[in-house]
Amino acid sequence: MKNIKFTHSLMAVVLGSVLASSSVLAADLSVGKTLENTGQQIDKSIDSAGKKIDNSLQKADAYLDDSAITAKVKEKLLEHKGINSHDISVKTEKGVVHLAGFVKNKHQAAKIAKIVHEIKGVKAVKSTIEIKK
Repeated sequence: MKNIKFTHSLMAVVLGSVLASSSVLAADLSVGKTLENTGQQIDKSIDSAGKKIDNSLQKADAYLDDSAITAKVKEKLLEHKGINSHDISVKTEKGVVHLAGFVKNKHQAAKIAKIVHEIKGVKAVKSTIEIKK
């Protein structure tokens, strides 16, 4: 009788251990899945932040390029005698230079357009320069 009770007790301990182990394993797997999902979410967040930074840098580069082109256009116009560059407005967007203002004659307007076209980085020139009368 003592042997049967001992066997039952031993089986109960073993069964309890198995059940406890399986619940710990299940909890470990659950935590593992949660950690894996969290890791994936972190990776996605990092990728998203990286893309946003890249886009911001590209926009800043484009803005700086446009500013540099505008400055170069103004510099070149100042170098040419006979052109009153103070009467010319220059704006650059995505490499396209927009000119506005007044000149004495059509030859000056053509000369300005030629000067601007020769500047590195200029993709196109849009001019609304008018002849003073």
